[in-house]
Amino acid sequence: MFISTSEHGVDAKNRVSVPASYRAVLRGDPHDAIYLFPHFSGQYLEGGGELFIQQYRADIARLGRYDPLAQVMEVAVLGAARRLDFDSTGRITVPKAFLEHAKISKKATFVGCGSRFEIWNADKQATREQEMRQAAAKFMQDPEQVARLGGGQDLAALIGNSPALADLLNKEPT
Repeated sequence: MFISTSEHGVDAKNRVSVPASYRAVLRGDPHDAIYLFPHFSGQYLEGGGELFIQQYRADIARLGRYDPLAQVMEVAVLGAARRLDFDSTGRITVPKAFLEHAKISKKATFVGCGSRFEIWNADKQATREQEMRQAAAKFMQDPEQVARLGGGQDLAALIGNSPALADLLNKEPT
């Protein structure tokens, strides 16, 4: 599982180190690589391993060959994705067009999202992280949203009664 957030420099040849913990997740994959594409809903890149790209492929195939959504997703995801092999030091070379899409120049922030990860412009991610924490705090005050997450009303009560958890959700990025 891809977890944590970390910032890495991008060199003049568009190489960036993939976090060691992310590479560890991919050790069992058939290729020493990640799959990455410029996301269709924002200025970031989405990536993962073989299972990640195969899940997209399976989801699209379930729609049927001539389904308009399938055709759009084939191009937006499968057509845009690239397999990027690791070099001997755990770096990948990100296509220039991908970096331009995400407005990444010198620093990239990797954000673990479970079965996948995102790569953001470091400055934009710092702002986004704060916005997401505020949104999470707001959602966790709504028992219906908490129940959707699987925590039931007990989690909402826990957060409401825990200044430490409330502070953590509202923490400023460092």
